[in-house]
Amino acid sequence: METSGGFMQSVMAVIHNLMAPKIIRRYFLVLLIFTIGSVVLFTFSHSLSIRLGSSFSSSEYFGLDSKDKPIIAQNNRWGGQTVARDIELPEATWTCTDDDLSEQEKETTTNRRSRQCVVQHLCVDRQGAFIRSNGILPRKNLPKVNLMSSDTDSDLFWQPRLQRSWRKVIRAHYVDETVFVHGLYSPHHFSHWLYNGMIPLYSTMKRFGGTKNSWTFRAGGFYYDPLDRLGAWEMDHFFETGKELVLAQSELTTPFQTLPPEDTPICFRRAVIGLGSQCGLVYCENNTPTEIYQSFQEEIAEYYWSTPLTWESHVKSAQESINRSQEKEQTQKYEQDNKEAQEQEVEKKKAAKSQLTCLDLARYYNFESAGPNHGVENGEVKSRVGQMHPDIVDPAETYQNLFVEGKEGEAAKESKRKLVVGIIQREGSRRLVNDEELIQGLVQAGFRVKWITFDHGCGIAETAYLLRDINVLISPHGNALGTSIFMPSHEPVPTVISVDTTRYKERWFEFTTSAIGQRFFQTVCGPTNYVDEVSREHCPYVKDLKGAWSIMSYHSLVLGLPDSMVKTDKQRESMSGVERNKLRDASRKYVKNNPAAQKLAEQEMDILIRPEMPVSIIQKYGDLARDFVSAYWKSSPRYVDVPRMVKFVQSLQRDLEQENIKESAATPDNTTTTAIQQQSGSIGAAQKSYGQFVEYVRKGQACGPDDCERILERNVANEKTSAFGKHSVDDTSKWGQPTNESQALRAGLTTEVLQRTWQIEA
Repeated sequence: METSGGFMQSVMAVIHNLMAPKIIRRYFLVLLIFTIGSVVLFTFSHSLSIRLGSSFSSSEYFGLDSKDKPIIAQNNRWGGQTVARDIELPEATWTCTDDDLSEQEKETTTNRRSRQCVVQHLCVDRQGAFIRSNGILPRKNLPKVNLMSSDTDSDLFWQPRLQRSWRKVIRAHYVDETVFVHGLYSPHHFSHWLYNGMIPLYSTMKRFGGTKNSWTFRAGGFYYDPLDRLGAWEMDHFFETGKELVLAQSELTTPFQTLPPEDTPICFRRAVIGLGSQCGLVYCENNTPTEIYQSFQEEIAEYYWSTPLTWESHVKSAQESINRSQEKEQTQKYEQDNKEAQEQEVEKKKAAKSQLTCLDLARYYNFESAGPNHGVENGEVKSRVGQMHPDIVDPAETYQNLFVEGKEGEAAKESKRKLVVGIIQREGSRRLVNDEELIQGLVQAGFRVKWITFDHGCGIAETAYLLRDINVLISPHGNALGTSIFMPSHEPVPTVISVDTTRYKERWFEFTTSAIGQRFFQTVCGPTNYVDEVSREHCPYVKDLKGAWSIMSYHSLVLGLPDSMVKTDKQRESMSGVERNKLRDASRKYVKNNPAAQKLAEQEMDILIRPEMPVSIIQKYGDLARDFVSAYWKSSPRYVDVPRMVKFVQSLQRDLEQENIKESAATPDNTTTTAIQQQSGSIGAAQKSYGQFVEYVRKGQACGPDDCERILERNVANEKTSAFGKHSVDDTSKWGQPTNESQALRAGLTTEVLQRTWQIEA
């Protein structure tokens, strides 16, 4: 019998004989290296996952989002109602809006910026979107499409990645619907989100057959600041089963947004890519049809307050959601036995920002009746709550207005209910200093007044609700002016008044309002170039030192420096961003540690924010001082010249009365809505409303006081770029083509007519 030692010798002998050929030894060496490498790689990957997992509250690792941020468990959950399954996904096909153009025409700036493509079969995973190409033959991808409706610097040209596959079957979530691929421009800013993002998206959905079951995919964007708004992304009114796919967790701002599924892609039957570079601003290649704004407004109204019960249900649901959120935070912060602290926290939370706060803070004047000593009312008139058209269900015949535009104390010969004037107050920058005086001036003139602030929170539904019966909107220049989209479209034509200063004015909202069909006026009262001494008395100069130093805290300008430390504009331009930041920090440190420099900084600040141009400071600090002055006057408090404003609103009341009795034959120098009807037979309700707006354009009473020719030419008069008289929701097959009434509508809008400016009465 063979011993164990002899057996091992035999085994080794066999191995030695097998390894004798060189080729066998080489294979064995390769196998040994591969085995060792696999073990090392596995060990490294395992240790890496442990290290990554240790930085999260959960030990699970769900990968990184598009911003290279680790995905947390809460965000990893799939927000859709679909499940993964094996599907046969055909090869992608597509058509684009420029398919009929020559190659040279396709490469023009206008076409490249406004191109839109419709793709059959597009999928989205956490790396982005892709289309599949089956087989081994190379295939060209679809052309790049601009996802933005903004200025050229913000254009985002995008295309999905092309994924080749031998198999037609793919495991994926599948939605037999359309996904709209788009980008957002500065979405933290309500008006940019609305006019550069949501309206172009809504218009695209209307044009390409979007439904309440459609989805959207935010494939990119241009962000000035973090996404910190909540109300602006409420989308329940437009979507039922659809969601918005995003790639970054920072974009998960409401339940409407979700990351793509973790396990498999989500694929769609159809995708529409791009927004067509459409908006009312001059930097867009195309205009959004006026009817889109009205349709957008009506769809929100129908969803949230089609009846008073619908509105009551929404408010109740919103309050319950707020309460649940507050209770959750309260539970997390306090132990159960700390009852007093919990109650204090609940009261504090009730006063905090929420989408309903603006409803609670709104003040109403003269809605139930108007007369001497009539003060603020306790909320909205009950008969108007939740009503789609409040003035219709709240009869004017029963309204008592004891004010008279004439002799003091004389009883009104006829009860007359007047316009609703909305005043939006900002509690931080651009504050209206004399808003209470303005309220009283309008109240004493018999107008119904609604005072609103959005500074403590307001959702889309609540914003639209508050604006639904406002005929004249007065607000400091800024975000709040964008809410004018929710004003009634006619009877009268709405008027938007921006309160600015002589040192800073912007014309952004002149574009948006003219595209909607709204009259727009900029009013200024100081701190320089007063109309007369009376105006100077009404609007004294306000020195806002606190606001100035607040702006200085995040500005690159540092005051109080000796001339030897100040760099010229040319020197600063030659420096890198890092070098400029170091220079700023060193300058701030110098001033902080030098009492004489601090005193000089205070003196220079006093000069810098005076009404007169600070020539000496600008000569010393150059463009930094100019930029600061612009920022300061943009944010500074401002006055309204109340007597002039009341007279102006009274003129708008007379315009309303003329609108109500008009419907007369055209005069030789204009073309009325009646004339248009005679030429075309009939026109839609939307065209009737903006037909009257075009009448004001002819009269030079649509925009002012500065020259608005360029704006009105683009948005009204020019057949190619006008927002008016174009097919849209009425016939999507003819989208953007002139209607039969368009030529008559724009008749007589010559350069001379467009140069007429709207002036306020002295």
